[in-house]
Amino acid sequence: MASIRVTARMMGPLKEASGSEEQEITLNQNAIVSDAIHRILEAHEGDLDSALLDPYTLSPVTNTLILLNGVEVGNLLGLETPLRDGDRLVLLSVTHGG
Repeated sequence: MASIRVTARMMGPLKEASGSEEQEITLNQNAIVSDAIHRILEAHEGDLDSALLDPYTLSPVTNTLILLNGVEVGNLLGLETPLRDGDRLVLLSVTHGG
């Protein structure tokens, strides 16, 4: 099966937890955003699980802003948004204080 390459950029606490700002990941040609998130998690062997996964559903958490080529994925098809070769993801952990 053909593959695509996507660049993922971590910002804020995710950058610190991952130990790098950017990484290139290879995915199947029919990959979606959630596939990329899970590939990033696999590459970091648990270091990002608490920051990116809901502890109950194990799906990417809503307190992470995910941009695909500069557009928030919620404005597209969410985690089901298809990816293309050369796409750029940005992941930013959103924290609120009170």
